[in-house]
This record gives sequence, structure tokens and C-alpha cells, in this order.
Amino acid sequence: MGIVIAVLVALVLTVCGCLCVAGLVLDGNDPDPFAEQPFGTPDDDDWMEPSAGPLIPERPTAPPPPASPTPSKKPVTRPTSGPAPVTVVYEVTGSGTADIAYYDAESDLMHVDNAKLPWRTTIRTNGKSRVLVEARWVDDEGQRPIDCTVTVTGAGKPVVNKTRGYWSTSCAPE
Repeated sequence: MGIVIAVLVALVLTVCGCLCVAGLVLDGNDPDPFAEQPFGTPDDDDWMEPSAGPLIPERPTAPPPPASPTPSKKPVTRPTSGPAPVTVVYEVTGSGTADIAYYDAESDLMHVDNAKLPWRTTIRTNGKSRVLVEARWVDDEGQRPIDCTVTVTGAGKPVVNKTRGYWSTSCAPE
């Protein structure tokens, strides 16, 4: 039994040794098998010089021209069903341009990008449950006031809510 184990061990060592030697012979042309030339060599067909330019592109010196203020879709100013007894006036004031979001008469959230301030729109709706306007500055030139006002009339006593913010603001009837 000891002879069988010895022969088996010798056979395994011989096969492993042959595989190791074959690997060294086949890969003998490369002195460091783990180091590769990332850009090739001038003798290769796909050789190229490494770029000397910056890895991060420079910022443009002039800002892109502002887009005209357009809502994300055409706002509905009067609901398609019902009498629309409530009038809502949204106002955003300040100096410069702001991104504005508000609910239209069908309770869809509308977005107006780069709106020139002061900005104002009026809708007629069936209730005041989905009445809200939000505004935030487009630029990051510092902290300055931005005001919004929501005026709701036609459903009982008129409601006026005015809020001042410095980076952004939002208004809804209380």
C-alpha cells in the first residue's frame, strides 16, 4: 500500500512540475508577466503617445445663454370639468431669474425654468386643496430674498399667504 501512495505522489509531482516548467517556457519572453505597457510600444500597430492634456476639462468661461422661460407642458388655467369657483393668483418676486413650480387648474405640477422675475399667473380651479407655488434661484450668486404670494378668492373669505425665502421659497393657502 505504501508503494502505491509513493507512486501516486511521484506522478502528481511530475505532472505539476511539467505544467510549471511549461508555463515558464511559454511565458519566458516577458520578464514581468504582470506589467503591461498601457500605451504599447512604437513597434506595435496600436501604439499611441499618452495625452499630455488635463484629465478634467476646463470650465467654459462664458455661461450658456439662458433658455426662455417655458413651462414643462402647457398649463391648464381652467379645469375641464366643474364650475371652477376659485381664482388663484401665484406671484414670485425678486430680481433675476428663478425656477418655478406650481399646480395648475387640473392639479398637474407645472415647471417654469429661468422665469424672469417678477412672475405672475392666474388660474381658476374647483378648490384650494392643490394650490402651491415654489421658487428657487437659478444662479448661486449668494443669499438674497425671493418672495412668493398665493391669493385665493371665490371660496369664502379671501386667503393671501406671502412667504420670503433666501435660497428658495414656497407658498400655499393655510
